[in-house]
Amino acid sequence: MSIVGKVGWAGAIALGLYVALSSYAISNESRAPARTLALGFPPTGLAGSNIAVQSLATRRNSNPKTAVNAMERRLALQAYRSEPLSATSVALLALSLTSNRQAADRKALLELAGKLTRRSSLVGSSLIETAALTGDDRTFFRWISRVMLTNSEVGQVYATALADATARKGSVDALVEIVGPNPRWADLYWRLVNGRPASMANAAELRIAISKKPWGQTEIRPSDEGLVQGLVDNRDFDGARRLANALRPGASRAAPLIANANFASDPRLAPFDWQLSMQGNLGASIDKDGKALIISAVGGARGPAARQLVRLSPGSYELGWKLVSTAPLPDNSVSIQIRCADPKIDSWALPTDLTARTRQAEVKLPSSDCIWYWFSIDVSVPDDAAGVDANLSDLSFRAIR
Repeated sequence: MSIVGKVGWAGAIALGLYVALSSYAISNESRAPARTLALGFPPTGLAGSNIAVQSLATRRNSNPKTAVNAMERRLALQAYRSEPLSATSVALLALSLTSNRQAADRKALLELAGKLTRRSSLVGSSLIETAALTGDDRTFFRWISRVMLTNSEVGQVYATALADATARKGSVDALVEIVGPNPRWADLYWRLVNGRPASMANAAELRIAISKKPWGQTEIRPSDEGLVQGLVDNRDFDGARRLANALRPGASRAAPLIANANFASDPRLAPFDWQLSMQGNLGASIDKDGKALIISAVGGARGPAARQLVRLSPGSYELGWKLVSTAPLPDNSVSIQIRCADPKIDSWALPTDLTARTRQAEVKLPSSDCIWYWFSIDVSVPDDAAGVDANLSDLSFRAIR
């Protein structure tokens, strides 16, 4: 099945082709082609091809599927005879070949026009349309990139089509050489792909691929954090962790169960690092110098001050911590909660009260089908309490063999 049939964005391609035609028709090189043609001085052939483009653009405004007509083909042929290296003329002649038996000739002429210039929106958009209809992924992605680099007017349209097409099987292999060099439209692409759940899994594999040699795009960007969170929202926990690990040097299966447990750095790529609360009645921040989590809550505040997603197996674990406060804390006002991240599975460990004098406890995780858990530092302050201001440090969590 073609890309158009599989993903369903033929309208975006047609709109992009129309925008490209319109853009070309009003460019500086074709401001007054009719006047030039009427004067009869060279280069009247090129003026004729520009009139043909304007005519086609006007008709496609009302019908995006309309083909090159006889007059437009005649003008393009005259222009080609006058200037055989006119990519516009060659493209128009190619677009005039509409029958199935002419498909090979149409594609060959468009590819020839593409060799004559890489800056023609008409040529690029026509090659994109042809590649989409024939399922030629590599040509499709390559020319979308080229057109976006030379014509900003079609950027949003084609970046949207690119983000949708990322969901297609095999798109990662075709996209890696296009996105790997980090073209200037890449930020727009990543923002758009983050809003498309069907494309996120392939987008994550693409992001992992370009983090490696020869591209080496390892710097963590806001779009990376959005993609990790989007995968988690889709419950693709394994895919989200693979992406997070690829962008965090040293991350591996041998890493501690809890990331950044010593609170030595600002969180990156939550929820595989701390996801901090920033509510009006409950907030948390990290003191990197003191290697502590600072928790502040008012009376009546309830919820997680900080949490992260962890992969755990049933069994016994040893939990250690140090909690310091300038004022006595109500019992059970700060606790560790461990609950299954899949709402369809009811599995959780009994809460561990961190306000108790002891600084170590055993946590038993019951047997279940759950694999991914929320490890949460929860706050629950009575309505009539003064509030909580505390520092949590020396956090540890390990399996007991």
